[in-house]
Amino acid sequence: MDEIIDVLDENGNMTNKTISKDLAHSNGIWHGAIHIVVISPDKTKILLQYRCHNKKLYPNTWDITVGGHISTGEKPIKAAERELKEELGLNLEDYQINQLCIVKEMLTNNDIYSNEFVTTYIIYSDIDVNKLVLQEEEVSSVKWFTKQELNDLIQQKRVVPHLELFDKLNKILL
Repeated sequence: MDEIIDVLDENGNMTNKTISKDLAHSNGIWHGAIHIVVISPDKTKILLQYRCHNKKLYPNTWDITVGGHISTGEKPIKAAERELKEELGLNLEDYQINQLCIVKEMLTNNDIYSNEFVTTYIIYSDIDVNKLVLQEEEVSSVKWFTKQELNDLIQQKRVVPHLELFDKLNKILL
């Protein structure tokens, strides 16, 4: 069953309409999403996930630590909690999480138009990747990257192009 999400206007305001995620992506309808970025406490590494081959949008590509859509009526922090558990098997209450920003993002890939207002959270933690429980249909692997390695991935177009967010993260990472 396709996920039902709230429709937003071009300024990120609720419209009191809902739509399926697939329909939103095929028609470029604005909607809400979340990202969680995990950075090491010393700010020298960022944890990225590698998207599975069967993902419709940017398959086989490195991406932000955790990402997902905000379901109808759901608060962004609740979506973050749900996605962290689903994708990595982690409990949000085990971490200190702070909202970093909200990014207006327009991505197009494989005839999918992802127009999203992305509420982005940040967690500083040295998560042991060997203890993660990955959601196999979404995440192939996770790996720590240095700032230089992240920027190499961006330059090589081997990461989902969250360019505004990466600009912000480059100011955080050492």
